[in-house]
Amino acid sequence: MNEEYKVVDKFIKIERYIQSNRTSHKFTIYRNNYSDLAKEIGNNGFNFISKYFNRYNSRHILISSRNFEDISKLTGKNYKLLASIEPINNMISINEFFGSINSKLDDGGSFICRFEDQEKVEEKVLNSSPFPLNQIRYAIYFIYRRVFPKLSITRKLYFFLTKGKNRSLRRLEIIGRLFASGYELESEYECGDYTYLLAKKRKVPVFDKYSSYGLLFKMRRIGKGGKEIFVYKLRTMVPFSEYLQDYFIKKNSLAKGGKICNDIRVTPLGKILRKFWIDEIPNLINLLKGEMKLVGVRPISKRYLSLYDEELRELRKLVCPGIIPPFYADMPETLDEIQQSEKKYIKEYLKNPVSTDLKYLYMAIKNIVTKRVFSK
Repeated sequence: MNEEYKVVDKFIKIERYIQSNRTSHKFTIYRNNYSDLAKEIGNNGFNFISKYFNRYNSRHILISSRNFEDISKLTGKNYKLLASIEPINNMISINEFFGSINSKLDDGGSFICRFEDQEKVEEKVLNSSPFPLNQIRYAIYFIYRRVFPKLSITRKLYFFLTKGKNRSLRRLEIIGRLFASGYELESEYECGDYTYLLAKKRKVPVFDKYSSYGLLFKMRRIGKGGKEIFVYKLRTMVPFSEYLQDYFIKKNSLAKGGKICNDIRVTPLGKILRKFWIDEIPNLINLLKGEMKLVGVRPISKRYLSLYDEELRELRKLVCPGIIPPFYADMPETLDEIQQSEKKYIKEYLKNPVSTDLKYLYMAIKNIVTKRVFSK
């Protein structure tokens, strides 16, 4: 009889386990069971959310969902705070999820989310086994979790196998997606394995349909005649970091050479690609299309162009941007010096196109070889 009870008890436990797995990822709205929520995310994470969440405010809501379509089930469109408990790492359609929540928030409304930072996950992988087994495990993790989702030939297979769970996500990528979705980062909090972000809604989503998560991507840049062109490059920055340009310009200002100071958006691999100009190779596509030439002013974004003075903005309309800019010939340091360098080049080019490009090409190659100048 005791044996029968043991068997029955075992089947009950199995059934409960299966049932919990079936329901753990369903759409949940937390109303009164906050003690269970504290157990799920830990007291520290719960305390962070509680600083902003008011359980007696009907315009504050706590949810758990992996599907952006669940957000449409929420009644009303004027929430002041929406906190999502499900880790962002477990979602396939992250942009759509952020955008759906945006549509439910008041202007200035708050959105709280959490995720597991890729760097922490990789650190755990490396510390999980002794050398060299840890390096083998890391290599497998890197290829499967970081390379497969980014390559078009393996992306569909990856999401089919994982269903989007446990995605490898960098902190800056999540923040970039938030900015693209119309939010502005207010604060962040690290709690164990997770990072919590508090963002404020500032506008509607501004996702560029040409944004790419992969290695090869194209950037919106201003070409001849003020026409917008798409410049092809190999990715050297964290995905979606292009939406953080304004944020980093304001926060870090510009360094010598006109680049952003301490730009942490550039990945370790990206630094290598830039050092040896490998990231510029796809520019040859623009060269063949006649949108760029070998020597010319650097193709820049509309936002960066707004930093230039009126005279240079008009002069730039008269010429095609180039793969090798006059920067590498004159080596300017400040924004004013960069503008003077480009003005000088354009005015000379308009008088003597061929000889000017040959002169600047020679000077640039000389600096690259003798002074070991490279893109940062």
